[in-house]
Amino acid sequence: MSNTHMPTSNPSSTGRSYRGMTPEQRTAQRRERFLDAGLNVFGLEGFHAATVRRICKEAGLTDRYFYESYGSMEELLVEVYERCLSGILMRLQASLTDIQTDVFPEELIKRLLNEFFVEMEDPRVAKICMFEAEGVSVNMHSMYNDYIRRFVTILMAASRSHVQHWPLTNEETEVLGNAIVGGIIQATRNWTLKDYHLSREAMVNGILVLFKGTQALLDQPADSDYDR
Repeated sequence: MSNTHMPTSNPSSTGRSYRGMTPEQRTAQRRERFLDAGLNVFGLEGFHAATVRRICKEAGLTDRYFYESYGSMEELLVEVYERCLSGILMRLQASLTDIQTDVFPEELIKRLLNEFFVEMEDPRVAKICMFEAEGVSVNMHSMYNDYIRRFVTILMAASRSHVQHWPLTNEETEVLGNAIVGGIIQATRNWTLKDYHLSREAMVNGILVLFKGTQALLDQPADSDYDR
């Protein structure tokens, strides 16, 4: 009786592990490679210059695997963008949690600014966070504005907690926060476009003046000449 040759099963179609990894783990690993590729390509060459072929070449994978994880290049950009900004927010929030409550507020603000500029010293992260979200889509613009609001909330909470009698309304506080964050963004853009011509210390200390001036103005006795 002759032996019948049985077809070899495909691990990805049977759900079996392959080289010690399940299909889900292999898919997740490929997704990570695309995220790393997106960071490099978007962060060095720009989103509008990127193609699926270029991303796949950088990741060392085929376009079949790209479309397994992403429906479009914008979907990849969104995930890379969120990963960069969520990482920055986590570092800022960790600084607020770890710092002692009796630390002089100047040191708190300096730590927050330093954490931010440490992240921006990676030119790929700076390009993606500061430039690449603009003009892509309404969705990306909405995400950008959402992260701005979150940065405003963190910085204003840090400032407000050290002013004994905060004289501004919530609406006025939001305007102030947007103005300060807008200044930080513009300073950061200029810094990266000029190839980091200034030291991180200069960036931190220069922007710190905004916070110190704001604190000096707002942290006045209730019967001071400050007029809302």
